[in-house]
Amino acid sequence: MSAGWFEPYDSWFGDFNSLRQELDRLFDIGVPLSNIRSVPRGTFPAINMYETKDGVNVQALIPGVDPQKVQLNFENNTLTIKGERSTEQAEGAHISRERYHRRERFSGSFARVVSLPDGINPESITANCKDGVLNIKIAKREEQKPRQIPVKVS
Repeated sequence: MSAGWFEPYDSWFGDFNSLRQELDRLFDIGVPLSNIRSVPRGTFPAINMYETKDGVNVQALIPGVDPQKVQLNFENNTLTIKGERSTEQAEGAHISRERYHRRERFSGSFARVVSLPDGINPESITANCKDGVLNIKIAKREEQKPRQIPVKVS
């Protein structure tokens, strides 16, 4: 068996590798972001946000969350979605962490802060939830909405 140039440093690199794995586990990121618009794995709730001529729509995917326990706050042009999700069994049985073979579904409290575009009317925010999708609609201010100007014929 031949020794490589790195053999004396193997334990040193091993320590760095262990540290990296521990940090990945701690932050639950695992892999780098694929692009600038990506969010880290485990970000909850996942959202879709799009703009129309009349306003901005935010869809938050909140399966397993009681809509009555969701809090929406608007401040400084940001929307905060807060709540809590429990993955306990419907019968109320508590399963200890050691008994799980696989646990991929997030459980616990969450908060997601979303920056909104300028020109929206915070007094117009409405929200409803159906089938685990929270739909939030925010109208634009009247002066921000596109308007058509009639051309007079003389």
